[in-house]
Amino acid sequence: MPKTPPMTDPLANDMLRAYSLPDVAERLDVSLKTVRRMIDAGELKIFRPHRNGRTVRVSERSLRDLFAHAA
Repeated sequence: MPKTPPMTDPLANDMLRAYSLPDVAERLDVSLKTVRRMIDAGELKIFRPHRNGRTVRVSERSLRDLFAHAA
């Protein structure tokens, strides 16, 4: 069986990194309520790591996209 080459593309690794909403609030230096508003407005994209769970995460890619649009 051939080995899969390691991921060297930093953007591919962005999809593997994910943050809780409180972590995102801390990174952006805003309140949790503001993070939820940004999600509702479509500024941040979330995903659910567990099919039937309430837990949501924000990917590193979504944060990078947010910063790219702000610049």
